[in-house]
Amino acid sequence: MDSDSRPGRQTSADWRADLLAGITLRPAAAPAVNRLGWPDYDGRPALRWGAGPIAGVPAVAAVWDFAVHGGSFGEADAAGFAEAAAAAVASRRPLVSFLRSGGTRLQEGVAGLVGLPRAALALATLDAAGVGHVAIADQPTTGGVWVTIGSRCDLRCAVGGATVGFAGPRVVAATTGAPPPAGSHTAASAFAAGLVDAAPAPDGVTDWLHRALIALTPPSPIEPAARASPPRPSMPSRPLAPPVRTVRADLPAGFEKVAARSGWEQVVAARTGERADGATVLRALLPDGVDLVGPDSLVGARIGALLGAGTAPHGGGGTAPHGGGGIRAVVVAVGARRGSAPGPAGYRLLARAARLAGKLGVGLVTLVDTPGAAGGAHAESAGIAAAIGDAMAAVLACPSPTVSVVLGEGGSGGALAATVTDMVAMTPNSYFTALSPEGAATTLRIPVEQAADRAGLRPTDLHRLGFADCLLPATTSDQVAQAAAGLLAELSWQDPTQRREWRQQRWSTELRDSL
Repeated sequence: MDSDSRPGRQTSADWRADLLAGITLRPAAAPAVNRLGWPDYDGRPALRWGAGPIAGVPAVAAVWDFAVHGGSFGEADAAGFAEAAAAAVASRRPLVSFLRSGGTRLQEGVAGLVGLPRAALALATLDAAGVGHVAIADQPTTGGVWVTIGSRCDLRCAVGGATVGFAGPRVVAATTGAPPPAGSHTAASAFAAGLVDAAPAPDGVTDWLHRALIALTPPSPIEPAARASPPRPSMPSRPLAPPVRTVRADLPAGFEKVAARSGWEQVVAARTGERADGATVLRALLPDGVDLVGPDSLVGARIGALLGAGTAPHGGGGTAPHGGGGIRAVVVAVGARRGSAPGPAGYRLLARAARLAGKLGVGLVTLVDTPGAAGGAHAESAGIAAAIGDAMAAVLACPSPTVSVVLGEGGSGGALAATVTDMVAMTPNSYFTALSPEGAATTLRIPVEQAADRAGLRPTDLHRLGFADCLLPATTSDQVAQAAAGLLAELSWQDPTQRREWRQQRWSTELRDSL
């Protein structure tokens, strides 16, 4: 156990008491056995749990008491945590872990350490049941509790001023011979490194937690009357056809100009033309969403309700709870700004987002705008190839309705990892190709303009080839957001099993046409 309660450090205060005012907390059924014969050992659990409203949303709380052995985690705490997780599964309410712990209870030795895999298995039941989990890391949160519970939940918050990290500062000093540098092992440093999704001041925790719990709470059951609106799209007539068919002889408004461009002109339009970037569309889609944060700023993600998308009855996308409106989704911008070349951490965030959407049964929208992933020495040594592969697999495996919108550039596997969805849409100033024109020109030893012209990369080309399902005459962030939300709503009407079969067939067979 490593605690840090130095004078002047922020401690758990009224914000936590206020949040838990409506909950009666109970400890585990029995104290831990004194297996090591520790003198005068008190086996009381530091963890208590209960159910009730938290920040106005029904939930289950697991609360660490730092006054009991520094909140350290042992056998009885593992039993209590398993009970809390089981209660969350049974009630289908999110679990909120209020963490304040120095780590494993050392007075129990390995018996206390074994509590950590018990907690991990309890969290696996939450994942299997599709029940959300939020952690609030208070002062301090270190050791096995941070490793096993805090770092692995769906949404992660560290209270401003709190010590947060794998090894507490005193343990670092004792094991390495030097204390960690100033600013390390803090809520702020964890947020900067993408280890937590928020690091609010104590008085901002309630607002963040309210939005997080709404995002994670299963949607309310839809009444039969709601299933009649909006009109259900016609089912496709061919097994390999996309769930929403938009193939047409005439081009949508705005795409006549695209059809007249050369490939290189289309690339230039994607890079310099008037259009929205990924970060702007992300905010337009989920203005009240909760951020999923990673260390790579070139990939952004949020979870929340797509306002104005209507209701949808199947496969992820029910009405948002507590008056949120719209359908719920996780949205990921792979390429938050123009020219983005995300690194391994960005693709790990994409994989996390896809798995979260699948776990909760909510839609997944990817916004693609990258000429390709980072390819330098640092990215290579950090495992860029494996990260892209894992992200692609996660998007392909996501059981929820999935939509990708190519906003601008789409290059190579770095873009494709986010595009292997049920529905692929392209905007007027976008392109998609096997390799950036510059990379293709170098490989083929031809001029870059010629490489682009021969690549079949224009939206109209990709629509004809069968790679793109629809062309969106949208350029502003609001237009793109409205179109993406509409596509996701239409997809959610499809039978989930058949929709997943279509996706499997789509991405396991060749394209359906030629230029």
